[in-house]
Amino acid sequence: MEYLVKRITEKEEIKKCERFEVANYQWVDGPKPETWGYMGYLEGKGLYVEMYCKESSPRTETNMENGKSGKVPGFRVCDDSTVEVFLGFADEDGEIRENSMYVNFEMNSAGALYAAYGKGRKGRSHFSDEVYDSVLPEVYKDGECWGIKLLIPETLIKELGKVDIENGDVFYCNFYKISETPEIEHYGTFAEIKNEKPNFHLPQYFAKARVE
Repeated sequence: MEYLVKRITEKEEIKKCERFEVANYQWVDGPKPETWGYMGYLEGKGLYVEMYCKESSPRTETNMENGKSGKVPGFRVCDDSTVEVFLGFADEDGEIRENSMYVNFEMNSAGALYAAYGKGRKGRSHFSDEVYDSVLPEVYKDGECWGIKLLIPETLIKELGKVDIENGDVFYCNFYKISETPEIEHYGTFAEIKNEKPNFHLPQYFAKARVE
């Protein structure tokens, strides 16, 4: 699976980019809300992502005061109705593996964000408050649909992924829809995760993203 990352000069052009569907629901027989989005390279700024979900009453218990960076016990963005953007970066030999560098952004309909980076699921690092505040998403709400608008700074991608975002450059991506709350538990993926148990943190299954 490959996703083409088109170059845009304004955020308003994002819907000219390739549309992705989070249509593969795995592991449990729960809700399957329609979820989709777009990702493009905003010239001179970074990767810009918009994701949308058809849910009229999304679960939203975590907010910026009680759940910033996942540092407050008992409040997790992934327990809410959440959309997620994961970006992975190949090792020096060009291969992507379970312990390759990747970054995750997890966001609910209140705009609460959990973000971290590192190699592997355990021992991940949080961003500084300055970086964290720079990537807070904008929230979209319209009747039975909600969404997020996320700009991932070019400086962050170059630092973590060693990717210049030039034409032909490759990194990896996956997009998710999730809630770990038992009453509405669901796990939706763009690129299928081939694992027996729920686990989004497996970059070897991410889709290839190619800048064009």
